[in-house]
Amino acid sequence: MTGTQPPTARRPVVATTHGAVRGTFADAGLLFAGVPFAAPPVAERRLRPPEPAAPWTGVRDTVTFPAGPAQRAGITPEVEALGPKAVAVVRALGAAEGTFSEDCLYLNVWTPGIDSRLPVLVWIYGGGFETGTASPPGFDGAALSRLTGAVVVAANYRVGALGWLYPAGPGSHRWTQSANLGLQDQSAALRWVRDNAARFGGDPDNVTVAGASAGAFSVGALLALPAAKGLFHKAILQSGSVTRVQAPGTAAALTEDFLAAAGVEDFDRLADVPLDRILDAQARVVDSDIGRRNLPGGRIWGVVHDGTVLSDRPLDAVAAGAAAHIPLLIGANRDEIRMWAHFGGDDYRPADEHALIAEMTRAGIADPPALLEVYRSRLRAAASGAGRPYGGAPDELRDLRTVFLSDAVYRIPSARLARAQSAAGGRAHTYLFTAEPFGPGTGAFHGAEAIYLGDKLNAVGIDTPDNLATRDHLADAWRRFVHTGNPGWAAHSAGHTDTDTTRQIDPAPRTIHEPPRDIAAHWGVST
Repeated sequence: MTGTQPPTARRPVVATTHGAVRGTFADAGLLFAGVPFAAPPVAERRLRPPEPAAPWTGVRDTVTFPAGPAQRAGITPEVEALGPKAVAVVRALGAAEGTFSEDCLYLNVWTPGIDSRLPVLVWIYGGGFETGTASPPGFDGAALSRLTGAVVVAANYRVGALGWLYPAGPGSHRWTQSANLGLQDQSAALRWVRDNAARFGGDPDNVTVAGASAGAFSVGALLALPAAKGLFHKAILQSGSVTRVQAPGTAAALTEDFLAAAGVEDFDRLADVPLDRILDAQARVVDSDIGRRNLPGGRIWGVVHDGTVLSDRPLDAVAAGAAAHIPLLIGANRDEIRMWAHFGGDDYRPADEHALIAEMTRAGIADPPALLEVYRSRLRAAASGAGRPYGGAPDELRDLRTVFLSDAVYRIPSARLARAQSAAGGRAHTYLFTAEPFGPGTGAFHGAEAIYLGDKLNAVGIDTPDNLATRDHLADAWRRFVHTGNPGWAAHSAGHTDTDTTRQIDPAPRTIHEPPRDIAAHWGVST
């Protein structure tokens, strides 16, 4: 079924499964903003799985972007003090701004036209599972729709404790279905897409779910989520994979500390805790350091292997063939952790080499000193050969930690996912983003690709020929994959791991081996 008015109408109306919505024209396409896909998770629904949205009569105006999920976010005074360009850059990277509310389960649709049958791209935002929004300026689907030629849907999901608190402690036996609420919200949005995509010019049989950072880790979990089975046909994971999953014991300890910080004795009483107290408590109980947060045992909000909602660990599920029928496009940025190192100062820098080796051991490295020497040789070669210190003024301990964490959190898990998918008989195409939008000082940092996929080069004053070429190469890969499941280069091949199959994305793309062969063996990744 398509829209009930022709696309030339001033205010297009579409009849969804819950009721009619009226959108508007925006950026050479159509926009439907703030469409309910589930009931408001407030009052007695707080910390409960998403329920169906109530149907409505008449026509509902959907031209105003909804509030983002409850959080403390926005442009900080420190960023504002750096001037308008810094603010523009942070916005280009997807900073969450605007209003926030517990009543947040709405989605936005950007479509070239309601009478088409185009691929659907469902976007899941990042933000460390603590912040994020499906609306501008944090996410503007108009550019992504234009660059990929797809109907783009972005849905809010609950973040922080309201989205990811693991039911544990006194009273939790009545809340076993409330684990991974953010993931359940995402699944509910995908069901809405299945039932309504065709009404907005989309093809319900050609749905790609995509995300970056926490969004990509969410996509990795959706590959294994029973409730999401059959709801999407392809997946894009940018700077995230399937390994960022907490064990129940770690998550239970976090819950216990959160309950104490919120001033309640059991899970049941959380329904009555004021929102401000929840937001304060959730910030106090997690690790702030990027390494401690993301290495095994880290205290952080996010996906939990709870055994009920998420029955299998995602990497195990992929290795067993759960996603073999779903083509994957897996991307990482060369210098993922560079930005945290750039601003982290002394708190980021290891106390000494022994501290760094201990952190590498925590990550599962069998011979940390040997890997450290490989990293040290690479850094020195880069500094002398290209005259570009890794991340500003030379600081070897800081820079060694940066390359190690970039591998540990993002690049190596991405490689493991590709190999598991291939070994299970599935298809995985990989790329490494190496373009440097602001030069070698910050490099190809975490989130840099958003400036290109959001078509924001002009907004931040870097629309150079090289950057425009990078945008076109990256957007072309995504467009090809969304339409056909093939980005334009060979998939990783099980049994031929010595073959270079990763596409390096920059002004002049080429094929490389990822991870580099001198690093792969130390991580136990086949070369």
